[in-house]
Amino acid sequence: MITSFAPLPLDAIEFLTRETGIDYGMIDFTTPHWLCVHARHDDGEVVGVLVCEFKTWFDVYCTYAITDPRCMTRRLLKAVFRTLFSRAVRITSEVEPDNEHAILIARRMGFVYEGYKRMGIEGKRDALLFGMLRHDCRFLPGVKPRPVPSPFPFGGATHGLVS
Repeated sequence: MITSFAPLPLDAIEFLTRETGIDYGMIDFTTPHWLCVHARHDDGEVVGVLVCEFKTWFDVYCTYAITDPRCMTRRLLKAVFRTLFSRAVRITSEVEPDNEHAILIARRMGFVYEGYKRMGIEGKRDALLFGMLRHDCRFLPGVKPRPVPSPFPFGGATHGLVS
């Protein structure tokens, strides 16, 4: 497995677009508010892309597309989250409600379900909103994630997800 922290090459952008259904073709990933990671098999096939965009000084939005989970090693995730939390207070990820694979990956990385965002993805598709704070991130040294209370203390729709 070959991993790169460089701006995304064209084939990685095409992979991300194909896997997420979001057109990333017009994004300039060389600007400083992007952190990009992509992984390839030894034969050159792209098998994972993670892009993080600093939307504000405290919040970074994380998007990922992974076809081979072996590319997301513990060592890689430690480096990514250490880098992100050196600047960010929180990391946000929006996932389509029917994308069970992406929901599973978000939970494995330590993201906590925070809510439902109607037409939250490109103004076209609904999104589940996941967030991570420093104390949620098991990939940071010395952090032991605390239990997170349910976002629905008085009942209500959970869209099948309760943290």
